[in-house]
Amino acid sequence: MKRTEEDRQFGAEFARRLRPFYEKALADGQTEREFARRLGVDRGGLQRYLRTSAMPSFRTIVLAYREFGIAIPYASTDSASLVSGRGKRRRKTSVLQMDLPLTIEAPQGEINVLIKRRSPQRIRLQLRASKLG
Repeated sequence: MKRTEEDRQFGAEFARRLRPFYEKALADGQTEREFARRLGVDRGGLQRYLRTSAMPSFRTIVLAYREFGIAIPYASTDSASLVSGRGKRRRKTSVLQMDLPLTIEAPQGEINVLIKRRSPQRIRLQLRASKLG
């Protein structure tokens, strides 16, 4: 299939936004193969994307969004709602979801807070309360 001008623009913007994550991963000691695996491609595929000689598949675009928050409009169409699952359909809110601000008190006790990053857009908050004496 012949690449359109929109395809070329999208591929160039994808490479431009992916490159800083790639360079940081290499600087942090990650191998090219490990980085490529995060996008669901091999090293050759990754290099084709970075050189803009290939158009990323929808799967690669979704993984790039999940891993790095990369969402690029295609032909003036917002792609974030397509890859994030936050389109017109509304997801039901989890019972465990809480809205901040939040106040937690432990009279005569102690609260340990642990925050873990799950992805660029998700964190996990763990609270452990213990009573003293």
